Formats: sequence, structure tokens, C-alpha cells
Amino acid sequence: MKSLTLLALLVLTVGIISTNQAFAEPLDSVSTSVSNYDGDSATVEITWNNDDSVKNYKVGCVSCTPNIVEFTTGNSMTIDNVTPFPNGSSALLYVISYDSENNIITAKQLIVNLNQ
Repeated sequence: MKSLTLLALLVLTVGIISTNQAFAEPLDSVSTSVSNYDGDSATVEITWNNDDSVKNYKVGCVSCTPNIVEFTTGNSMTIDNVTPFPNGSSALLYVISYDSENNIITAKQLIVNLNQ
């Protein structure tokens, strides 16, 4: 039984190496870039790694008034009119990835300093 498991692991490893395929983790690498912050609102660009298992993404802003929710199938989004929490410069955004059956794969919260 132990040798069968090792053989299966070897075949899987050789198969991945020979096909040169890598499987990304959804939302493994998320980054933000802030522009046009005037003390009240900003424009924030959010980018993340591509993953073929994801059908679409939901991107939103919790601290924004009113709250912002947008959908995309790409791996980046620019959100205008991002507002911080009251008496501060930090905004709370999120990205949620969904599979083809609209089940959540991964969710990330992003605390963004709009002064950056």
C-alpha cells in the first residue's frame, strides 16, 4: 500500500513537471494602488493573480458611502469614489472569487491607506 502511494505521488509529480503546469491559488497575490486622493475620496486600482478555476469576482468597498459593489471576470478593477472610514484615511475593500456554480472560492479583505 505504501509503495502504491509513493508511485502515485511520483506519477503526479512527473506529470506536473513534464506538462509545466502550475496551479495558482485564487487571490494569492492582491495589490492596490491609490491615486487622486483629495482628503474625501480616492481612486483605487486593485489587481490580483489570474486563476482559471474562477468564473468571476465581486469587488466592493465597505467603508464607502454609499457602499460600492462591482463584478468582473478580469484580474483587476479600478474603483472611483473610495471613501475612508470617518475621521481617518483607511478604507476597507474586498475581493471575492466565485467558481462556475457561484460558490465562493476565496475572499480577501483589504485595508487600504488612502494617503499612500
